[in-house]
Amino acid sequence: MEKRPRVNLGSIYMSQNKKIWATLALLLTAAIWGSAFVFQKFAVDELTTSFIVASRFTVAGIITAIATIKKWHRIDKEYLIGGLVTGSTMVLGSGLQTIAMTYGTTPGKSAFLTSAYCVIVPFLGWIFMKERPKRNHIISAAICLVGIGLISLEGSMKITFGDGLTLLCSGAFAANIISIAYYCRGRDPMLLTMLQICVAGILGWISVFVTRGFPHSISLAAAGNVLYLAIFSTAVCLSLQSIGLKYINATVGTIILSLESVFGVVFSVLLFKEEITIKMAMGFVVIFIAIILSQFDFTKTVDEKIVENPEN
Repeated sequence: MEKRPRVNLGSIYMSQNKKIWATLALLLTAAIWGSAFVFQKFAVDELTTSFIVASRFTVAGIITAIATIKKWHRIDKEYLIGGLVTGSTMVLGSGLQTIAMTYGTTPGKSAFLTSAYCVIVPFLGWIFMKERPKRNHIISAAICLVGIGLISLEGSMKITFGDGLTLLCSGAFAANIISIAYYCRGRDPMLLTMLQICVAGILGWISVFVTRGFPHSISLAAAGNVLYLAIFSTAVCLSLQSIGLKYINATVGTIILSLESVFGVVFSVLLFKEEITIKMAMGFVVIFIAIILSQFDFTKTVDEKIVENPEN
């Protein structure tokens, strides 16, 4: 009589438990990132963009450097190049996003316009990594453009300067993701993340000196806003993201993280008292649909399905 393989219920339970905690970690990350748009807006009311960026990444860099201190001996030329490229794109995206808020872009609008990076990534991947975008990527890009129009186009059919900068920021963040994906191959992601943050901090301080962006004084409220961005939105969230994506499907993880845009609007309404028009709300929904669509491939051929499902 053939023996049936034993089912390890303990192993299944542990696996499911890890997935639940991973989901909660990514959901918390999305919530913190969403709230960060409001704290960023509060910070720019008192501090310069360059000082906010420099301070934020310096504090986060110190935290992540301490957390990875036992791995420093593995840093070589390739790690340094990767840190320079990823850090440059990171500081560019953060800088543009922060500057945009000084030109009137609200936290809610910034959250959804920034999230357009999810749609841009496949096209940058085509340029730099020779990975051709699929049909769903093209469709989602077209849908995303409609959503951007609903959110940003005014009566004159022009996009405001602040919203335009935010769209450029989403392109920079898309480039950051592509560069991370490239330089993380065969390397420790946390070590590369630490170098990325440190490079962003150094570039931030160079910008402070060049633009003379030192504040004359810093209130406790402004300092608290910057510390929130540094500790929670940068150091904590990047760690939670790494942990969460280790135990959950990447597509599902990306969708959970995209809720950052939804949380951004919620916190903007609650804390910033942002007023959402029907036109803006429609744009938010359309962009979110585009983000979800960009994560699924509905264009597989019949042959591919047969290979994947031999029993059918």
